[in-house]
Amino acid sequence: MQPTSYAYVNVSCANLYSEASFHCEINSQVILWEELTVLETQNDFVKVITEDGYTGWVNSYQIKKTGKVNKSAFKIVTQSLVVFHKEATESSPIVRDGAAGVSIPVITEKNGWLQTRFPDNQKGWIKEESTLPLPKLSRQNLVNYALSFLGVTYIWGGKTPRGFDCSGYTQFIYNMFGIKLRRDAGMQFEDAAFISKNPLDGQPGDLIFFAESGKKITHVGFCLGQGKTLHTQGMTRINSLVEDDRLFNRQLLDNFVEIRTFI
Repeated sequence: MQPTSYAYVNVSCANLYSEASFHCEINSQVILWEELTVLETQNDFVKVITEDGYTGWVNSYQIKKTGKVNKSAFKIVTQSLVVFHKEATESSPIVRDGAAGVSIPVITEKNGWLQTRFPDNQKGWIKEESTLPLPKLSRQNLVNYALSFLGVTYIWGGKTPRGFDCSGYTQFIYNMFGIKLRRDAGMQFEDAAFISKNPLDGQPGDLIFFAESGKKITHVGFCLGQGKTLHTQGMTRINSLVEDDRLFNRQLLDNFVEIRTFI
């Protein structure tokens, strides 16, 4: 049996494709320093298993094959969008970009800056404030952080502040508070604890699930309480399932399935 081969994402985020080609469906994304288990290589694409259990193809120029890396001491970026500079100054050239959710090793600290390295062993500097820890998990803290991404564009397969799909958004927010969710809305529905089939029963931070046709779960968002939901539809937005609310969305009410939670 051959030893397991690993690779690490070398860019802010990279698309995960259904086939070894750019001309196919994007299933998800992988982010800087995410660990990938390598399965096979085909031309300029590598078939991998992601940290959240997805299998797909990533472009070989966006990853770096290496031995397994211990990431236990890595710091997590909490600022929405960031850039890494060549030197510890904002006037220095940018060497890489990043987003909240990526984890980075810290080589040294200097005057409010952190030096890090990337999987290809290049180095960069980021402001230390970009890695300040989030407040302790609570329903309100989770919702407040989720609300900070209002207006972020919807991107199919997206799971970073550069663009979310519905389940990528819920996964990202929960992950930032140390709760690991699987990738798809249907998977999250299966794993979450049942709360209610009444949309008014959801508490802030619970998840609200929808099915566009039949019983298959196709959409998920956060409950805000009083029948309101925070979700991605075109962009991250707030809607209501209460008919006399100015934010009422008939489609969401018609497709509502139930409230579930991980809190």
